[in-house]
Amino acid sequence: MNMNKVRVLLVGIGGYGQTYVEHILNGCDDRIIVAGLADPYPQACRRLQEFLSQGVPLYDSMEAFFAAGGQADLAVISSPIQFHTQQITLALEKGLHVLCEKPLCGDARDIAPLLAAAKKAGKYVGIGFQWSHAPAILALKQAAQDGTLGSCLEMKTLVLWPRDAKYYARGIGWAGKKTTPDGQLIYDSVINNATAHYLHNMFFILGQHGRALEPDSFTAELYRANPIENFDTAKVDMTFPGGATAHIMVAHAVETQVDPLFVYRFARGTVCFSAYDTPQARSLMPEGYTAYGHIQALMDDGSVLDFGDPFENQCRKLTLAVDAALSGSIDAVCGIEAASVHTRIINEMQERFAITTFAPQYIEKQGDLTFVAGLADRLMEAFRDPSLTIGGAYEA
Repeated sequence: MNMNKVRVLLVGIGGYGQTYVEHILNGCDDRIIVAGLADPYPQACRRLQEFLSQGVPLYDSMEAFFAAGGQADLAVISSPIQFHTQQITLALEKGLHVLCEKPLCGDARDIAPLLAAAKKAGKYVGIGFQWSHAPAILALKQAAQDGTLGSCLEMKTLVLWPRDAKYYARGIGWAGKKTTPDGQLIYDSVINNATAHYLHNMFFILGQHGRALEPDSFTAELYRANPIENFDTAKVDMTFPGGATAHIMVAHAVETQVDPLFVYRFARGTVCFSAYDTPQARSLMPEGYTAYGHIQALMDDGSVLDFGDPFENQCRKLTLAVDAALSGSIDAVCGIEAASVHTRIINEMQERFAITTFAPQYIEKQGDLTFVAGLADRLMEAFRDPSLTIGGAYEA
């Protein structure tokens, strides 16, 4: 290994993997040498030819890369959920550090073997919840842990992201599925994929360094409007050790977009964030919050703490993985242990709570988009008052 360079194996270069492709080809980190590409469907990568013109070898699997004598220091895994466990394990067995996209895995039973594999290999394993690698979120986490904000009282999160039929047709047929044809757990859903970051963030903020806090109890309402196996709308209500409550409302079956926003109430102040200044956001955020795009704590003593933009430097999780590969550090700000809380909650959610199909009379179409009339407004009301439910108003 060149002491100043890291050989990276990119596993999955379509879908979200194209984010890493863009980072690397746009020169985000000159310490990276791409040692190989592993993807059975590489044509989904818009910039594939640039790699090939540079002589980067292409394989249809990680196994083929290693069988051909390929060598790398870091595997960056952006494959579908059901492949994460096997690919993380293989990379560790081959002596590579790992950055794997979220979620950690589909099956909570894989958590203990993954922890054991990482410990045995003595390698870094980062899980790509990008907010968990952002300086703004890490500063907020520190303030939540060191007493600056006082004890947590209540957390509320809302994300409404319309997703049409093309979204559920992506990939190789795993989108919106609970399992693969052979029974492997996928649990692809609105809250285990696109909005997974914002559920995980509540666990992450309340946990110590490198950890996340698991709720004592939770309930979930799970709904679907799209013709999929899993759910496209959810409201989850949680209680944490110490008594803090948390609520998250997320949906793809809406015609109105509301980008991530949250209000976290602590004993000494209220932490606010909205990605954008929109009429919907203004109606939902506390008075006094005006720094849209930044996380701010409006403290009870009249002071304001600005933690910054959690979306800034989306490449940082890759930078930290490269740092670890060069230094040999295995200290991940968001590793297997921190990410495992999200996976356990998703598994329990899917096992305990039934999915209700919205009644047909409420379902509407707008081009390729399937949505529920009035649902966006209902979820915004539930954000204002978390005691409200999605409820039977939309059932047959």
